[in-house]
Amino acid sequence: MSKKPTNGVTTPKGFRAAGGTCGIKASGNPDLTLIVADVLCSAAGVFTTNKMKSEPVQVDLLHLKSGKARAIICNSGNANASTGKPGYDNAVEMCRLTAQAIGCETKQVLVSSTGIIGRPLPMDKIGRGIATLASKLDRGSASDAAAARGIMTTDLVPKTSYAQLKLDGKTIHLAGICKGSGMIAPNMATMLAFITTDAAIAPAVLKKALQKAAIGSFNRISVDQHTSPSDSVIMLASGLAGNKTIPAAGKAFDQFVEALTGLCADMAYQIVKDGEGATKVFRVRVTGAKNEKDADRVGRAVVDSPLVKTAVHGGDPNWGRITTAAGYSGASVVAEKMSLFIGHQKDVCVFEKGIPTTLTKVQTRKLVKLMQQKEIVFTLELGQGKADVEWLGCDLSRQYIAINADYTT
Repeated sequence: MSKKPTNGVTTPKGFRAAGGTCGIKASGNPDLTLIVADVLCSAAGVFTTNKMKSEPVQVDLLHLKSGKARAIICNSGNANASTGKPGYDNAVEMCRLTAQAIGCETKQVLVSSTGIIGRPLPMDKIGRGIATLASKLDRGSASDAAAARGIMTTDLVPKTSYAQLKLDGKTIHLAGICKGSGMIAPNMATMLAFITTDAAIAPAVLKKALQKAAIGSFNRISVDQHTSPSDSVIMLASGLAGNKTIPAAGKAFDQFVEALTGLCADMAYQIVKDGEGATKVFRVRVTGAKNEKDADRVGRAVVDSPLVKTAVHGGDPNWGRITTAAGYSGASVVAEKMSLFIGHQKDVCVFEKGIPTTLTKVQTRKLVKLMQQKEIVFTLELGQGKADVEWLGCDLSRQYIAINADYTT
């Protein structure tokens, strides 16, 4: 697999896109994105586990029962969440207007919204915006970039990723755009990701692949522990690459999942790096857990800990915050079997089999430098089994508080 980040959602065969401004945001920044397939696609989605699912998510869950779709329409600046039947009707209307503009059935359109919760959508503006974007649909870098910008809220930068692989002698392209900066928690976050591929794959198999990819990427990141009502990862597969249809198991499926997971992991990293107010990213590698569930419990406890996040922000090697987070995680943890290393190459061991290590002056200086880096790695060896996972988090800064204290005002 190779990545070419300059390629976008229209790189896979059979897709066009557009993005622009329809007037939802007072700032006048882009707030609407449309992705359209030339053919009816296999479609799949993975959505928030929050029981307060947004109205667009509810519509998508219904539309995806067929496993087929032609388009994705997304607005930013307004989440259309907790808006009841009027909000649900507006989400359906966004699908209907899109379907009318591109020539398909309403149920073949998937819809997303992101932004402030509890406010009605300005449907007159959105209706005009959809018509305008439908007339601007195109392929290429300009359209890709516009689509990526149209879904941003507090994001500082647009986020895109690209991957490809060979199957049956055919090159299969995968590309995605995503947004996310705050209200980011596992399963998933205030994040939207839209992925296109030209692979030939049945809807049920695509859903299986997407679920596997999400577990290894979007479901192992956290900015502020807050799972939003709008989280959505939606994928369309045009089938135009010319490969044999990918089966539900076997080498071809595994290769596709590997490429898709890599794509999603790249986007997940971009989300954490662009976390609201974030200045640093940290990785938590949990090894030797009794099982994957325990490994996830430990990884999540560490990346969610405000004390760990503030220590990372301050460059403070206060490693007791990490070991104690593992201790309250609910996982099988035995202090006498656990060790903690800091650094990409496990450069400094600060806790070994239940005992703090005595550091030399050289090791202490190295530890201080490691904690000042923009990306920090913590490796927790549990000594309980063979399960390994990696989680991503970011620091908690004063700027995060400022951003969220003033978000609606």
